Amino acid sequence: MAIKKETRKSPASSLNIAPHSKSSSGKLSFFSFKNTSLYNRKNFAYLSVIVFFILVLISLDFGVNGDEKFQVNYSQKLWSYYSSFGKDTSALYVRDGNMHLYGGLFDLTAISLNKLMGLTDEYTPAYHSIRRVLCAVFGFIAILFASLFGKQIGGWPLAFLTLVLMLLSPRFLGDAMINPKDIPFAAGYIMALYFISKFIRELPKPTAGSMIGIITGVMIALNTRAGGLLLILYLFLFVALFLFQDSRSTQHFDKKAMFRSGVYTLIVGFLAYLAGIVFWPYALANPLLNPLKALTEFTHQPITISVLFAGQHMSSDHLPWNYIPEWMLRTIPLFSLVGLFFMIRLLKPRYQDLSGLEIFMLGFSILFPVLYAIYKQSALHDGWRHFLFVYPSLVLIASLGWYLWFTSFSSKAFRLFSALLLTGLLAENLFSIISLHPYQYVYFNPLLGGVKKAYGNFETDYWMLSVKEAAEWLIQHEKIDRQNKSFTIATNCMYPAQVYLRDTSKHIKLIYTNYYDRSSKPWDYGIFYSRFVHRNQLFNHTWPPRGTIKIIKANGIPLCAVVRRENQDDYLGFEAIKRGDAPTAIKHFLAALDYAPDNETVSYMLADIYKNNCLYEKAEEMIQQSLAAFPANLAALQLLEDIKTEKLNY
Repeated sequence: MAIKKETRKSPASSLNIAPHSKSSSGKLSFFSFKNTSLYNRKNFAYLSVIVFFILVLISLDFGVNGDEKFQVNYSQKLWSYYSSFGKDTSALYVRDGNMHLYGGLFDLTAISLNKLMGLTDEYTPAYHSIRRVLCAVFGFIAILFASLFGKQIGGWPLAFLTLVLMLLSPRFLGDAMINPKDIPFAAGYIMALYFISKFIRELPKPTAGSMIGIITGVMIALNTRAGGLLLILYLFLFVALFLFQDSRSTQHFDKKAMFRSGVYTLIVGFLAYLAGIVFWPYALANPLLNPLKALTEFTHQPITISVLFAGQHMSSDHLPWNYIPEWMLRTIPLFSLVGLFFMIRLLKPRYQDLSGLEIFMLGFSILFPVLYAIYKQSALHDGWRHFLFVYPSLVLIASLGWYLWFTSFSSKAFRLFSALLLTGLLAENLFSIISLHPYQYVYFNPLLGGVKKAYGNFETDYWMLSVKEAAEWLIQHEKIDRQNKSFTIATNCMYPAQVYLRDTSKHIKLIYTNYYDRSSKPWDYGIFYSRFVHRNQLFNHTWPPRGTIKIIKANGIPLCAVVRRENQDDYLGFEAIKRGDAPTAIKHFLAALDYAPDNETVSYMLADIYKNNCLYEKAEEMIQQSLAAFPANLAALQLLEDIKTEKLNY
């Protein structure tokens, strides 16, 4: 069944995707525009309102992400900058997290709302509830404009389908609750693309709504990340392609009309750029150069960390070319992958029904950023979250693929099979969203085994969201906030722990420790998340460690552990080493290993002490015990070689 071309007098009539109503057999299609009792503006508005409230309400279940310590600090500097009318320049350079390279729209809005509500202490859950709700609002904006773009391309059925597919995308939904960088950027990105499409359709006399829409979309995106500059380039590129296409296919555009179109485009691009730096102090300091400098910096991420990818620990600045594609393949819902397949399969036979330029716009907006990052070998981390902004466009194309699939065949049996297939795929994602809540962002699709197969091979809770549940469990079950004694809690996820534990009791003290330094620190309880724990220990179950009293899980996969320290000998052994008392250190370390034989740090330290005292047999025994717990420990492997060498030369 073909999509009829829309007959319009607009000069943009080459963008002619109009609703179709009947199949080649004359029967109404599953997504027929004749079904106006279901697919219409009113019902779409109702559904959108419901989705909005769902997002806002569930956002309050999500924890604080580890990066927010940088963003909250930046928000305070932004407030100082704007409230002093630029006299306070601390926001122009923020070393921690390089936050000055980001626009400040989200953070300035969040701190303004918090101040309006009298919330000033960042180390309280209430303070971050505002940030969660604001994230959800931007997530809704992304879903809404992806759906409206669908309506523009294929009518209300495509809008409904796009909205449902966006909502039931676990990773995107999870990020929409807790990601104050990538989600606002995604919202501005798809919003701008939608209005660029409308703008082109209306040339040479675009409406004020389309122009304001482009400016607003760019404002959101560029005031979030420097990559928003791409949208201005897209505007110029797509308008130029349209004018070139139209000049070759029709005589409608005369020189005057083309000139007018060009002028409108330049004006909108200029105003969008100005709007895009209004909430970005670093850009305001040098509007011509600083946004480009920031974009260059982000091409090669200034932050280098260890990442777990495809079963290997590697540096974020030396990743294989397939890092982004493989993450996308593993975490994009199956209904999106199947929809993309349908789109590719039907693109050629149904091409005459589509607007080539709009399909090109969507495809280009997805492929160009990803391919450019691969080409430039950009430093990346945390999966493909930095490229979430392409996902709404991708879902829209996938939705169009399903749309074309349903409307290409007249067989009732085939349509029933297709409907059951789509329903089954949607059900899988709905189940995952419910079962993973509130950790939807760790979703992996079942194509390659889901999250259980990903465990130990790919990052899971890289943003420390599980700390909220761990902290709440610790307070509720250990009642550390009600006892008249002091407790020290060690953690490798400090900022979220501060938010959920600092204000519970004056008797609670929080200290930071790297997981592998935990034995050298004094603490009563520990909250340790799995990131930066070596995959060896995830697989051989030496993590979570001995003393674990609660494991926070997602579909059975450990994300975070609450540990009660039942034995202090490991710490006492380190204290003895500081005093130079090797015999006492050996005594305590042996007692610590009797309690927890898998403590890789203690057995390593004991091996080092034995080596230094020429007790090579015992040293080798201890380092082998350390390696049994942590086989890939390079320091332990090197110590083993040193022990063997000294033993030969002894």
